[in-house]
Amino acid sequence: MTANTAAELPCRTLYPIVLLHGVGYRDDMLMLNSWGRIPKRLEAAGASVFQGGLDAWNSHQSSALALKPTIERILSQTGSAKVNIIAHSKGGLEARYLISKLDMADRVASLTTICTPHRGSAVADLVAGDIPDTENLLSINFFKRLAQRFGFAAMDILARITGDKSPQAGMAIRQLTRSYLAEFNRQVPDMPGVYYQSYGTVMRRAIDDPVFAATQALLQRIEGDNDGMVSTLSCQWGRFRGLVGASNPDRGLSHGDLVDYRGVLLTHFDIPAAYLDIVSDLKQQGF
Repeated sequence: MTANTAAELPCRTLYPIVLLHGVGYRDDMLMLNSWGRIPKRLEAAGASVFQGGLDAWNSHQSSALALKPTIERILSQTGSAKVNIIAHSKGGLEARYLISKLDMADRVASLTTICTPHRGSAVADLVAGDIPDTENLLSINFFKRLAQRFGFAAMDILARITGDKSPQAGMAIRQLTRSYLAEFNRQVPDMPGVYYQSYGTVMRRAIDDPVFAATQALLQRIEGDNDGMVSTLSCQWGRFRGLVGASNPDRGLSHGDLVDYRGVLLTHFDIPAAYLDIVSDLKQQGF
């Protein structure tokens, strides 16, 4: 590849890209494989893309500890001094913990969080039992009843079957509550020298994504505009770059849409193209 060709690739960033998924996803699952078409589109545009390989259901401390040697291997393999992390949902919290608490601030150039519940989510509150459903906010109360009936232990068993090494489903959910994240934010400060930016999205109506319809309605009553899991206020951290797809006043995007989980079935927005814009912008900023 010539120097001119490399320069023309819009996503050939100075530092490699590390993608971190959120809760419930794995990099190697067939049905809930994180990121969909996104990695290949980024690579075709010149990006050097790696994935974190984290468990689907684990605490952010355990995930960050597992992530540290992975990033060190990426740096050794590429010869790069730093990485750019792009993290969806809970992955953003794990990245923040990694940077602040595991002495990795000098190895991370930038952290881009997407739909990360930096201030928690009332959905996690409800599942964890932090708030009662006294106002019949979610008439079926599906998630809370599911947790009560099957228990977090059963979720851990399922997680092991799908590949998790040491799942902690109950802990993973409790660490997404609003009360927990308030303390987390006090204990996990941003580190100098790391560029922090964030994006979110919003569902215009519950029918934008039937999978997230119930939780969107729940959050709308408690926290206002949201993506079905995270409010538009909770997703903001560092330099807030806006809501992906917000230019469409009629149809919104869900929390799951931002990892391309509907793929080509989502016809009104090109999710991989949004990531091309994000990574191209990182390149322009010198990362």
